[in-house]
Amino acid sequence: MNIDYSQLITAEQKAEQARQALVSSIAARRWQAETGGIDVAGMHIDTDDRSKALITGSAIKAMRSDAYTLNWKTPEGFIQIPAEQVLAMADAVSDHVQACFNREADLLAALEAGTLTEAMLEEGWPNEPVPESTPS
Repeated sequence: MNIDYSQLITAEQKAEQARQALVSSIAARRWQAETGGIDVAGMHIDTDDRSKALITGSAIKAMRSDAYTLNWKTPEGFIQIPAEQVLAMADAVSDHVQACFNREADLLAALEAGTLTEAMLEEGWPNEPVPESTPS
């Protein structure tokens, strides 16, 4: 029997495959947090790619006209959002997205440093419920 050693996976290759799987898991978790929506002033705002594009377009319009009013559809019905609030909403969405990418970068740095834990994948994402602390 002949063994083709070129087909064997080395320990280094296995380690790189495991690292790449973690990189993919971190990116998937960032996307989940990024597109999960945010709450601003008691209003839920979707942060999927389509919503982000619509909000960005409305923010551009609001920057050009103080009189602009956005007619925004919510689960409860339409609401009118004045230009100033449109800009605040766009800022909140942008800040949320950036915070998600910042968290992804932190986790990738922890992976490279060898300090990443499984629990860290679920911790520290923006607009996620903070676990209640247990009394000491």
